[in-house]
Amino acid sequence: MHLMIPHASALDEAARHAFSSLALPNLAAQLARLSPAGTWGDDEFSPQPPHHLALAALRGQAEPSAAAWALDAGPELAWALMTPVHLAVGTDGVDVLPPAALNLSESDAARFAALLRELWPESEGWQWRLLDATRWAIGHASGLDGLQAASIERAAGQHIEPWLPESRVLRRWQNEAQMLLHGHALNEAREARGEHPVNSVWIGDIGRSGGQAAGVTVDARLTEPLLSGDLAAWSEAWSSLDAGPLARPLTSLTLCGERFATRFTAQPLSLVEKLRRRFKAPDVAAVLEAL
Repeated sequence: MHLMIPHASALDEAARHAFSSLALPNLAAQLARLSPAGTWGDDEFSPQPPHHLALAALRGQAEPSAAAWALDAGPELAWALMTPVHLAVGTDGVDVLPPAALNLSESDAARFAALLRELWPESEGWQWRLLDATRWAIGHASGLDGLQAASIERAAGQHIEPWLPESRVLRRWQNEAQMLLHGHALNEAREARGEHPVNSVWIGDIGRSGGQAAGVTVDARLTEPLLSGDLAAWSEAWSSLDAGPLARPLTSLTLCGERFATRFTAQPLSLVEKLRRRFKAPDVAAVLEAL
């Protein structure tokens, strides 16, 4: 099995401290017998997270298309992930709160999606899919072509400015959604309950599906706690990963951080390398910090 783990590490000091103290014996055992075989990514400012770049490479695609992958869609339509969000205005700018901060129910999500459909109507060729409460997908035969935007996995929990799309179309859509949502009864009810209003949407992960099957199992249990800044839950998820999938025989392991995704595979080793690995355990924290 080829196992891929997104958001296996992060660059902020709190996250580094959290994983430096984790006991991950099965990850250490996997790294002791597997060797680095390829790296994807650039830096933490690229619009797509490294695991999307790795999946695109494994599929033989030039660019990631996470929305289409989530739907297992064909190439007939381009798809985008639309994420309901709360933009929090502070003294130092605007932050994109993590989608989980909305605590959005499936029924509320359906109501908000129904409201926003008027901006992307089916009568004009738009298709809608609700994957879960905070992951919606919109598709079109041509309306999304040529549009590029950062993934919500980059923007969540961050200042909005570095991640805003350059496309005037995407900025206009976001503005129209904000105007439609502002002061709406659905949001007034949420505020009366002490919940964050859904005051915007994030549109990203745009593209068409193509290429071949990736041949990889993606375990994304680290994603939500890390994006939400819940390092205790992130550490618990790491422990469950180590006790579960990482305890099984793997042919390949791809670990993904904020900058890079590195694939480890079984490769022939020299006698010297075998002896070195037998007597020197891998530095798991150093491997994760390098991602």
